[in-house]
Amino acid sequence: MRRVVRWLESGSRTVLLTVLAVTTVLRAPFLGAPLSSDEGGFLLVAHQWGTSEGELYGNQWVDRPPGLLVVFRLADLASGLLGDRVALRLTALVLALVAVAAAWYAGRAVSGARGALMAAAVMVAITSTPVFSGPRLTTALPAVAMVTVSAALALAATVLAARTRTQRRAEAMAAAAGMAAACGVLMKQNYVDGFVFAAALWAFTGRRGWRLGGWMLLGTALPLLLVVAWAASDGPGIVGLWEALYGFREQAIGVIIDSSTAAPARRMRIFGAALLVSGVALLVALTVWALWRRRRSPIAIATAATLAYSVVGIAGGGSWWRHYALQLALPLALGAALAVRAGLLRLTRAAVVLALVSTLVSVLWQSPAAATQRPTSGTAAGEWIAQRAEPGDAGFVAYGSPQVLRVGGLRATYPYSWSLPLRVRDPDLVELTALLNAPDRPEWLVEMGSFTWWGIATEEFEEAVAEHYRPVADVCGHRIYLRRDVEREGTSTSGPVSWCPDLYGRTAPSS
Repeated sequence: MRRVVRWLESGSRTVLLTVLAVTTVLRAPFLGAPLSSDEGGFLLVAHQWGTSEGELYGNQWVDRPPGLLVVFRLADLASGLLGDRVALRLTALVLALVAVAAAWYAGRAVSGARGALMAAAVMVAITSTPVFSGPRLTTALPAVAMVTVSAALALAATVLAARTRTQRRAEAMAAAAGMAAACGVLMKQNYVDGFVFAAALWAFTGRRGWRLGGWMLLGTALPLLLVVAWAASDGPGIVGLWEALYGFREQAIGVIIDSSTAAPARRMRIFGAALLVSGVALLVALTVWALWRRRRSPIAIATAATLAYSVVGIAGGGSWWRHYALQLALPLALGAALAVRAGLLRLTRAAVVLALVSTLVSVLWQSPAAATQRPTSGTAAGEWIAQRAEPGDAGFVAYGSPQVLRVGGLRATYPYSWSLPLRVRDPDLVELTALLNAPDRPEWLVEMGSFTWWGIATEEFEEAVAEHYRPVADVCGHRIYLRRDVEREGTSTSGPVSWCPDLYGRTAPSS
């Protein structure tokens, strides 16, 4: 056993490759898992981006930056050969491998070979556990990969800047750290973690740090200028993009507060339980202890700033989705490496092993269901439609759950495919009602739970549904409607049919 531990903590490339292989093995059982709401929805938006117009991304409006849509566009292109599920999981795997490798090198800069192993292992545990939707291509995973790369490059730049002969390499590393940090923001707009870490790290290193900061800003400019050029030419305009990414969030928080607090409160309790069972709560405690013991170290100060920002970002969102915990991956990986440097090796080993065991148990628990490739109730509704829809058919899902449209092979003609943008930007359903009354209204309409969710259904909307649509199926509790003036093979005019296969899980209302 001691030989194995010594080998694992040797810092060799073989160990890194082994850690990357473990990451792959933990994700492999979920290659065929059904699409989540965000996975299917962003595939849909990415596919329609460039083939339609009128809103932020083609005819679709989402409060996410363009970098994220580029990632999903790549997955969309790969899906033609691999299918949606495999394309998404392989894209997520690549991003996870990048994050783990970056954590390895960041941990090595903090505390040598042992720090590298502990940091990488923490990244594996947090980004791979199904508790935080790890195996899926969540909206947070691309940003986690980018900010971890940025932190690793910032640490490398700091080390190189201390040597006379490597100044130019240090400047190049700092510029690359800026590019990666900017890409993190372009994946998820609140992920400024790369900038927070570098700013706190270099603020206490004198003129050398200020010089590196200047090179980082120079590197930041390139991706941001590319986005500005797109927004000003083919995109929604700079003001429109800013409003979508930041102005919308203020309005959205108001809507969340004004609506029922029961769902966010329930998700907050689940989030807290997830932190406990995943071992993340212990990793947080370990990191705080290490930060206190190394409190005068610039790296500890930078890690503390990043951890504090992550906690504020998670709590400030107000929704408490479990995958928000992925934002803790970078500061906790760095915290594990710092704990080794602070003389807490045994405790660090125990905390990291506990987190890895929790991840393994969670994977083994959910793998059998994932391997069957059963649908969720939402994707089952999409599969039922896909067997009957014709090319070019459009649809709308009330409310949220856009994966139904992707699985069903339907176009989205209404710009708000998630419920929160709809509740903020079309709260009285004026645009939606006009669409359902229009000659080119969508062929399919899906009622996921109730048209009266959040009390937003209006009399005009309900009249439009009754006048133009007829119920044709009840799939796992989700009611499916078809236009009255349209016939599709496999649908009945005598009344709705009921169908529900064995499920992977039920689809909850999405934001």
